[in-house]
Amino acid sequence: MMNTPNKKPLGRPVLQHDSMPTHKQILVTASLLFMEKGYDAVSMNEVAEHCGVTKATIYYYYPTKNDLFVSSMVETLVQVKNRIQDILDQSGSFKERLTLITEKYLKIPQVHVNGMFEKVKHHLTPEQQQQLIQSENALYDTLQVGFDQAVANHEIYCEDTKITAYIYVAMLRAGQRQYDVDQKLFTTEQEAAATIVSFLWRGIHT
Repeated sequence: MMNTPNKKPLGRPVLQHDSMPTHKQILVTASLLFMEKGYDAVSMNEVAEHCGVTKATIYYYYPTKNDLFVSSMVETLVQVKNRIQDILDQSGSFKERLTLITEKYLKIPQVHVNGMFEKVKHHLTPEQQQQLIQSENALYDTLQVGFDQAVANHEIYCEDTKITAYIYVAMLRAGQRQYDVDQKLFTTEQEAAATIVSFLWRGIHT
């Protein structure tokens, strides 16, 4: 009778040796791939290869590609919101902090995130769609609080800070647009940030 090799039983994957837990490493890697390539072009195999884990490990944490996509996008939005809040909590004028937020935002890979949401929406459950909407709304809410505080401090005049927050993010997305494959609207994030904030500032400064 042939002896079959001992197989390791399926169970919780071993924690990676680096400081980032495996499920976090998977989310960070997946979010970058989704934003760079789009939903359809990313496979679970590719995410596993970039993470240095097996595909079974990916499926252990995220049973479907939709689960992985939603979780990774929610994680990205939470991280962006937290970065914005950290900058808003710093000292300095609101204009200086808004410029810094703009520079940081423009450095994040954003390849058509909104368009990707629309394309993927029909694959997602209503609950998954709501998760994405709530996470994105939390980002806008954080910005709105920043604008509210600037109004209270008499740094800006703004009748509707919620609309201002949405306009500001729309301007950020415009700053990431390209004329063609090799030519962006702005040559650097610093140039884009200065232009965007200056343009917005003309409409809201006291």
